[in-house]
Amino acid sequence: MAVLLWLAIQDKRHLGISRLQLWIGAGILLFAGSFCECSRQVRLGGAAFGAVLFAFIYFSKEALGVADGIMITACGIAFGLYEVVVLCFFASLYAGGYAVVLLLTKKAGRKSRIPFLPFLLLGYVTLRMGQRFL
Repeated sequence: MAVLLWLAIQDKRHLGISRLQLWIGAGILLFAGSFCECSRQVRLGGAAFGAVLFAFIYFSKEALGVADGIMITACGIAFGLYEVVVLCFFASLYAGGYAVVLLLTKKAGRKSRIPFLPFLLLGYVTLRMGQRFL
């Protein structure tokens, strides 16, 4: 969570992340995820989800940033397919709600960019809180 918090702050401040910070964060996330109790197949599913996401990033002309895709892929490998799908669901839900608020208050337009990593962090917190209650 600390890695996602650090990168989310950088993404919010600069609307992007330097490559060095991105790769350091992804490496730390993968190392921490190596202690997860996921099977190899579930981790490979998370990697496949990341590959599909990169295809979306490429064909959508980067509607979602490459840094976001790298972090989601790292989360998929670290935590597994099921958790990364739920994580992306909640992150997209929160980002969509934030975008609607910005549009309704006329603080942003339809083509405005918003940082996604803060919502990925919120999705991660939601995922962990949900697991705690189940």
